[in-house]
Amino acid sequence: MAILIAFCVQTSFAQETGVVINGVTWATRNVGAPGTFAAAPESSGMFYQWNRPTAWSTTGSVSGWDSSNSTGTTWETANDPSPAGWRVPTMEELAKLIDATKVDFAFTTENGINGGRFTDKTTGNSIFLPAVGGRNNSSGDIVSAGVYGMYSSSTFYDINFCYGFSFSNSIIPYSDIGTKASGRSVRPVKSGSTGIYDVSVDTENAKVTGYFDILGRKLTEEPTKGIYIIQYDNGKTKKMMR
Repeated sequence: MAILIAFCVQTSFAQETGVVINGVTWATRNVGAPGTFAAAPESSGMFYQWNRPTAWSTTGSVSGWDSSNSTGTTWETANDPSPAGWRVPTMEELAKLIDATKVDFAFTTENGINGGRFTDKTTGNSIFLPAVGGRNNSSGDIVSAGVYGMYSSSTFYDINFCYGFSFSNSIIPYSDIGTKASGRSVRPVKSGSTGIYDVSVDTENAKVTGYFDILGRKLTEEPTKGIYIIQYDNGKTKKMMR
């Protein structure tokens, strides 16, 4: 840990308290190496493929790139690179961040780094997301560095694709569907920040992808008693009590 602090490369989760934007608590920095945050809000962090814990550099070429699409219908806790107490956001949470009726967006440059600043219209709280670009799904090559911000969600779309969102200096933030093998940035949310305080019953024809307790911790199976949250593959959640 002393080496990390001395070189100011990563930081521990204990130093991150997060910022509430439109009801969701967001980290102020991207995920760096697994289990750590990037050094500063404008630091690029590292790229991750969907439901894989391997970190990829945001610059230069890489070796050993896996161009296959990962299996599974949810980003499993064991593969989540976020620091303890944090997790990859759902598409529903990303949708809250890019909701133009409640959050202002501005493409800007901070400390020499291009990116987007998202500001809660009600509270004035804001976070900066660097426009790091991403890695091509087939080759692993860097694409759109400094031009596009490309961020992952934990929400499954189908066997080859997953949900996420993007923005650039000429395009306002929008939800998108990308290949699971693409490398994207991860901006985590605090565990338990959604699915407990913001639940939905819009779950018709949706498939269950996970169960969570009221603190946002994933459960191995559906509880037989108590209060818990069901998560669906459409990004919706429902609170249950037995």
